[in-house]
Amino acid sequence: MTNPPQPTPLTILTGFLGAGKTTLLNRLLTADHGLKVAVMVNDFGSINIDSQMIVAVDEKTNTVSLSNGCICCTINEDFLKETLALLDRPDAPDYIIVETSGVSDPIDVALTFKAIPRIRIDSILTVIDSEQILDIPKENEILALNQIGTADIVLLNKIDLIDDAQRQKVRQFVTKIAPRARIIETTYSNAPLEVLLDVGLYSGLTPPSHQPQDVHVHEAGEHHHDHPHDDHSLIFDTWSWTSHEPLSARAVQQMVDHLPNTIYRAKGFLYLLESPYRAGVLQVVGKRASLTFLGQMWDDQTPYSQLVFIGAHGSLDPQDMERRLEACLAKNAPKSELSRLADLALNWLRRNKN
Repeated sequence: MTNPPQPTPLTILTGFLGAGKTTLLNRLLTADHGLKVAVMVNDFGSINIDSQMIVAVDEKTNTVSLSNGCICCTINEDFLKETLALLDRPDAPDYIIVETSGVSDPIDVALTFKAIPRIRIDSILTVIDSEQILDIPKENEILALNQIGTADIVLLNKIDLIDDAQRQKVRQFVTKIAPRARIIETTYSNAPLEVLLDVGLYSGLTPPSHQPQDVHVHEAGEHHHDHPHDDHSLIFDTWSWTSHEPLSARAVQQMVDHLPNTIYRAKGFLYLLESPYRAGVLQVVGKRASLTFLGQMWDDQTPYSQLVFIGAHGSLDPQDMERRLEACLAKNAPKSELSRLADLALNWLRRNKN
């Protein structure tokens, strides 16, 4: 009599918008662990930017993209179906990593997996932005606290951006919320593999202070009347933009500088006139933004820009956002800017505080 197969271990990778989850996921995928890994990436916009930012590894990696919803609620059934499909493949994975959207409550995701006997939750791994976590907008506090409070492992990421006093405050903040969690300080989500995967730390306990939050995500400009938004609801808007015309890097910087502070996150790829053969990667997290460049990305496909913006409900006016992005097109830039080069990575702060 043969023994039944062992459940497949799974890590739930969570954290608020822009904390560094995808950076960590890329590190895990390129590490020398010898595992056949399946990755499930959830981005709640209509375009899954995160799945495109995952590095190409090899035939040992399967990637499942789940877009236009949040796996803790609106696309939960799709999530279950895709998980079971992974397990039923002839080349079933040795390990599954789930990168949730920045607005997912990991408890709801974990409860989904507990209903699958063929899955063993290894840990809930929460990445936080050490520079901005203490200043998180009031309306997002409950969600961020839930992501930390349910964690078995907490990565204090971007630790290089804060001083020792801020570091102590952040550690005390996390310890108060998640006293049992293993805390690891990182820059660029760089942590030893052996303390992250197959560690068996998942407790399955819901913290007494856990406050379930009803999260809704709307495409900007759409109106939804099929469910009430009670006082405990957290409502995000998302808006996406795609173009095949080159952009001006300087105009993009100016656009980012003047984004409203109610836009929490922007990310995506840029086709820039100053660097037409390399894709620019734009990352906006709170008051911080950066533009870096990939290598030869376009191959034989037509270059493109593809951006997703995430903000508080009502913060994304589609017509206004369209005007902002159209102004970034190189054809609309002053002639004096067309000769500017962008050979180096650009970093800047959003200066507009209104």
